[in-house]
Amino acid sequence: MSDIFEPVQPVGHGNDLSTDIEEWINSPPIRALVVAFGGEADVAVRSLELRTKLDWLDSFTQRWDTRQGKERDQADELPLTSNQEELVLNAAAALGFRKSRSPQHKSYDHVVMLGGLFRACITRPAHAANLIRTGAVRTSTVTALGGHRPFSDQERALADRAGFPGLDEEFDALDAGTRKAFQLGQPASVEGERIENPGGSWTVRRYEGNAGLPVRVAAAPSSEPALRRANTADSYNWWGNKIARLGSEDRILAITTTIYVPAQHAAAIRMLTIPFGSEVETVGIEPGDVNPTLAQPFSPTKYLLEVRSTIRSLRDLLVAIDPTA
Repeated sequence: MSDIFEPVQPVGHGNDLSTDIEEWINSPPIRALVVAFGGEADVAVRSLELRTKLDWLDSFTQRWDTRQGKERDQADELPLTSNQEELVLNAAAALGFRKSRSPQHKSYDHVVMLGGLFRACITRPAHAANLIRTGAVRTSTVTALGGHRPFSDQERALADRAGFPGLDEEFDALDAGTRKAFQLGQPASVEGERIENPGGSWTVRRYEGNAGLPVRVAAAPSSEPALRRANTADSYNWWGNKIARLGSEDRILAITTTIYVPAQHAAAIRMLTIPFGSEVETVGIEPGDVNPTLAQPFSPTKYLLEVRSTIRSLRDLLVAIDPTA
């Protein structure tokens, strides 16, 4: 029987980000995961510099990386024991990968729904629209933020079954999901640049929602277009500078899927709070809670992949806080 861990405070809850990061990686769930997969029990609490600890954890968690450059839904499963599976699920719950929650505030300057695989492109806009429609959240602008990422055959087939036929990429799915969720007509304007390499392409479609609410659907370019598509940090940086033109008075609500909250919130702090001074809150949803036909159970392997992603995102955040780290 695996331990049931106390919830770990998310990074960004305190007054010092470095301390928050240290507490997260030194927490009992992280230490237990290290031990369960062959590491030393005291590695997280040795008197090492914080950057050194994060580097060590990055190296250690390579054993969990079954993506190897593939999309998340194409990653292989690890051969885990039943005890390891139970431990991973308990640790993931304590670390903030499994529990959705409501926004802390009533009013935001911006609501941002991150794109991703097909389910995300439909359920995240639907959740945002419901929050606004029911009055749970008020906002001045809404942006669905993704990229020009081609869909796999598996995603196209899922889109067909879900009643969204003919979708070939993330941006088109995000646009379709947002138009349906917010009951939008034709865009008021479209701008962008499409090039042969999807990583360098960008598009912004602007709509007018109910009561004149500005709704945008945007595909961000990569900061390394020849090497990869845009990641979360690229998308946030581009959106903050080019679309939202953020300032220190802005409050942002970012909506993603629960399993991705810790890594994507660290990226949001790095790309939106540190350079602009904006306040950002990241909340997660479970796709099946929004649309039961799009329920998505996550395996222990998937949680391990996101623990690794979070460790790497926290290392990037540490460097942003202290470039000498």
